[in-house]
Order: sequence, then C-alpha cells, then structure tokens
Amino acid sequence: MKADIQPVAEPNPLGGAMASAPPPSSARPGAPTSAGFDGWWTVTIVSALYVLSYLDRFILTMLVPNVKASLHLSDFQIGVILGPAFAVVFAVFGIPLGWAADRYSRRWVILLGALVFGVATGSSGFATTFGALLVLRIMVGIGEASLTPAAMSLIAAKIPRERLTTAVSIFSMGPKVGSSAAYAVGGVALVAAAALERSFPSWHLAEPWRLTLGVAAIPTILVGLLALTFSEPGGGRKERQRDDQSALAFMLASRRLMIPFILGFCAITICGQSLIAWVPAFVDRQFNLSAAAYGPMLGAISMAGALTLVFKGVIMDRLFAKGIRDIHIRFYTWLLIWTFPLAAGVFLLRNAIAFFIVYAIVAIVTIPFVAYMTVAVQMVTPPQLRGRVTATTSIPIALVGSLGPLVVGGITDFVFHDETKVGWSLSLVMTVMIPVTILCLRRCLPALRDAIDAR
Repeated sequence: MKADIQPVAEPNPLGGAMASAPPPSSARPGAPTSAGFDGWWTVTIVSALYVLSYLDRFILTMLVPNVKASLHLSDFQIGVILGPAFAVVFAVFGIPLGWAADRYSRRWVILLGALVFGVATGSSGFATTFGALLVLRIMVGIGEASLTPAAMSLIAAKIPRERLTTAVSIFSMGPKVGSSAAYAVGGVALVAAAALERSFPSWHLAEPWRLTLGVAAIPTILVGLLALTFSEPGGGRKERQRDDQSALAFMLASRRLMIPFILGFCAITICGQSLIAWVPAFVDRQFNLSAAAYGPMLGAISMAGALTLVFKGVIMDRLFAKGIRDIHIRFYTWLLIWTFPLAAGVFLLRNAIAFFIVYAIVAIVTIPFVAYMTVAVQMVTPPQLRGRVTATTSIPIALVGSLGPLVVGGITDFVFHDETKVGWSLSLVMTVMIPVTILCLRRCLPALRDAIDAR
C-alpha cells in the first residue's frame, strides 16, 4: 500500500512556516496551462503601450518653457495642466473603463484608449489657448485610464499562474522606462525639431514643441493598432459576464485581505513618491551636485529598478510553482525587512559615492512595487471583476501615496525649520512607513493564501 505523500511546509527565514501546496494553476478549471505565442505577444504589445503612455504623459514636462512662452501661460496654469488635469480624470475614469474591460472586448478597450491618448497627445501640438490644452490633457488622462485594467485582465487570462509574476513584472517596467524615455526622447526631439525649423525656414514648420508632440503620438497610434493582432480569450467574455457582483461587494467580502493589503501599499507608496520628489533636492543641498552630474545616476538607478523587476518576477514564479502560494507579497516583505536598515540610514550619509550606492539598493526595492500588488490582485479576483478591482484598489493607493511629497516638505518646514534637513525628513518617513508596510502586508498573508486557494 502506498503511503500518502503530503506537501511539507518550507522553512521561513522570518519564523514560522510557509504554506506549501501543489501548483494551483493546473487544478483551476479553465486556467491557461501554457502562455503560448499569443499570450507573450499580448504581454509585449500592452507593455509597449504602457511605456508609450508614460512617454506621452511626461514628455510635456520637457516642453514647459516653450509651451509657457508660446501660449502665455502662468505657472499656476502649467501646474493645472501637468497635475490635476491629468491625475483626477485618470483616477475617476479608471472605474467605468475597468467596468468596460470586464464586460466587453478588452483588446478593443485597449485599442480605443490608445487611439484616444495618442491622438490627444498629437493634437496638443495644435492648441493655441490654455483651455484647448487643458481639454486635450484631460483626454490623454481618459485614454490612459483604459490601459491598465484591460491589460492586467488580459494578462491574467492568458498567462498561467506560475508565469504570471514574470509577465506582470515585464508590464510593470512601463512607468520607469516610459518616464526615462520621455526625458531623453523629449529633449532630443525638441532639439531636432528646432534644427529642422532653422534649416528649412521656407517650409513654415510649426514651433518645435508642437512638432515634438506630433511626433510623440505616431508610435502610440501604430502600436495601439497592434492590439488587433492578439486574441480575446474565447470564453472570457461569457465567463466575465456571468456574475453581476460589484467590485466593492467583492472587496468588502474580502476585507480581511483587502484592508491590510491596501493600507500596506498606501504606506510604501508614500515612501516611493517621497523619494521621487525629494531625492534630487536632497542631492543638490547635501552634496552640491548639479543636475547634469546627478541626473544620469538617478536615471540609471531608475532603469535598474525596472530591469530587476523581471528577475524578481522569475524568482517568485518558480517559488509559486513549488507551492508557496503567498510568495508575491511574502517575497516583497522579505526585501523590505532586509533593506530597512539601509533605508533608515541612507540620508544620513555624508559621502556622495556611498550615498548613491546605498540609495540604489533602497530605490530598487521600495519604488517599483506595482508588480507585487497587481499580480496578487489578479490572483484573487474573479475574471468578471478584474478590471474594476484593479482600478478600485489603485485609487486609494495613488491618492494617499501622493501625500508623500507634501509630508516630507511639511516636516522640513514646520518641524526642522531648515531646508538642509530634508534628508532627516526623508529618513523619518522611511523609518515610520516601511515598518507599517511590513506589518500590514504580513497581516494579509493568511487571507491571501485562502483567497488564492478559493480561486
């Protein structure tokens, strides 16, 4: 008689045991067993669109002096265009567009969204007033709000669970690569457009910033059309329409998971946004380096954070395939625990080389966290709710996280009363928020395992 073989709990370096189980994707009815060419082609196209969405979003920041002079805008008007005009509609329209991704063809939602933000970016070059540029910027936000809910739902439908983290990590490189490209491509395109205008004055070309926005729109439209080259999973729409449960009802029913999950990622987003906003000022004030000197180093660190996402995704997929069902969040808490001493002390360093080495480690761990969050959401959410739950969980995290720069500035001004102490403010925020993140995310692990088993 054969002895029953039971899965053995793997040792946990943090204490306790890690839950282990057979690879869950193979037992899940209707789950993809192999991504195939179409699955990875889908990941490639939506990831390219994610990069281009951030390029279109941030390229305007490179053109501010030219736009301001051409349209006679104030700093306040520029602030409205770069901030609320995009961010508010991006958050608000995420919910209805997430609903559309849950009810209709996701590739058409992606295609139409890409055409909207691509055309709006190019049309911004024709704006002659503040009002016109404001409306077009709002359209960019609406178009981009369609991408993540539909793309994440498609990736989760096409990629097996034991490869899902790798796929989501590739997609999550988009913000880093796109924002870096916006600064590089925007500057080069602006210089090239100006040179073209000077070389051929008889052509009566548009102002350089207008040409730059027009050129930026072309790859977005072309790549957007490639959404027609991948498939919509055959039974996906029927499966997604069989249940009218609301995203909010699902999240309330899963509150043992969702509350600590969202609170934890709100806390780490405060850290990430604080670093993005204030590290350049810290470097300038602490080490007296010019932007030309520290800009490339910060850019290289940002790109390293994007590239390591895929490496970390492969590791998590292998551990998930071995049965560690909560690895997507457990792995991130490991990284945060090991990095916390460096995060607490990095802004107290007085040597520039030492600072950049330690900060690179801290930034690579703390800032690119979206892959861990989104893959966990896709794992536990029913197919018919993935678009809406993705959008709904993102709203509080984005809004609370945006308070990070304000908190750091407030501590510097009203507690330390000295702008040279911005490093102390950053250290205080990191020292408080990283432990909060660890405690909240560790708290949700049992509920995460149960939810993944239920799916």
